[in-house]
Amino acid sequence: MIRSFLSLCLASTALASFASVAHAAPPGYDKIDTVVVIYAENRSFDNLYGDFPGANGLANVSAEQARQLDRDGKPLTELPPAWGGLTGKGVTPAVTEAQTAHLANAAFAIDDPKGFNENAGVITRDLWHRFYQEQMQIDEGRNDKFVAWADSGAMVMGHYDGSVLPMWDIAKKYVLADNFFQAAFGGSFLNHIMLA
Repeated sequence: MIRSFLSLCLASTALASFASVAHAAPPGYDKIDTVVVIYAENRSFDNLYGDFPGANGLANVSAEQARQLDRDGKPLTELPPAWGGLTGKGVTPAVTEAQTAHLANAAFAIDDPKGFNENAGVITRDLWHRFYQEQMQIDEGRNDKFVAWADSGAMVMGHYDGSVLPMWDIAKKYVLADNFFQAAFGGSFLNHIMLA
């Protein structure tokens, strides 16, 4: 059986981790033949899987925890619009910047039929994933300055009903890492390398 480089790296890292702490591998560990990692680039967990049953997702976030602050640490009265619009260039019908104005300072469903009614397949504007800005957004773990230190306004607070996606059923069958956080500040390519 051919195993991918990533699978071998992960398996080697896991084995080295067990060996380095002088503990025996957990029961059944020797039965693992292949490790496959499906990496959803440029998405937060909550963006697609925030409503996954039993996950540490949107249901576990209070209104106060989801509230975004400005750069001075004061609560925003509302989310700023999604600057440049919510949908990507050329998408029709477009969700414009004006349509995203005056959203409550909270997470919102992009696919809500009473709201923007855009499915998870719609092309949206891209979000920053930059080294220094990510650290300022995370704000020492408080996760309350994603809007303040982004170029996309309200867009960072949007999410979808991921249960309509094919990966939802795969996640139910296997493992969904709801508490996995990025390995390094910055873009996806760096994180691919760090994960391996």
